[in-house]
Amino acid sequence: MIVLSGQPVCGLSLQPEGRWKVSLGDSSLEADHIISAIPASELSKLLPAEAAPLARILSTIKAVSVAVVNLQYRGACLPVQGFGHLVPSSEDPTVLGIVYDSVAFPEQDGNPPSLRVTVMLGGYWLQKLKAAGHQLSPELFQQQAQEAAATQLGLKEPPSHCLVHLHKNCIPQYTIGHWQKLDSAMQFLTAQRLPLTLAGASYEGVAVND
Repeated sequence: MIVLSGQPVCGLSLQPEGRWKVSLGDSSLEADHIISAIPASELSKLLPAEAAPLARILSTIKAVSVAVVNLQYRGACLPVQGFGHLVPSSEDPTVLGIVYDSVAFPEQDGNPPSLRVTVMLGGYWLQKLKAAGHQLSPELFQQQAQEAAATQLGLKEPPSHCLVHLHKNCIPQYTIGHWQKLDSAMQFLTAQRLPLTLAGASYEGVAVND
């Protein structure tokens, strides 16, 4: 059995005896069963011709990108307590939410302690920027995150430290008809007795608990 969860797989093929051959570029290996935790759209590109109906289904499960900005403020205090908050797009189309890291993990605030928050940017705003050809730079994400922290939490002083990461296609989108897609995929796997298990965020939940 093999678990696909990020290895540089180049392709999958089925052997006459029903085993998988996994191509890894300059090498290959075989398995009697595969558990795939890579994104559905990426798996669709690796499947052999025998699984073309399944590949077509998986290719329609898209994902969106999220920019994560970690901000640290010296001598600052939060006006509220809690894990964090979500932001409806009607109020701010750029920000998905802010996590109050210092509340969740105060032992990581350092000495002397500094206030830490994580701002998540994305949604339609990010897709619109990309479609228009704008450069998705760390400077842009930091600026947007600082503005959100200032407006929503009153953190108006410049942060003492900042980290920016753009996670591309990291959150699958369960669009209308998603559960029907999953049913069709499971029916194909069962009917073809394909030794493949679908796992990961593309299917039944994007959170850690799922």
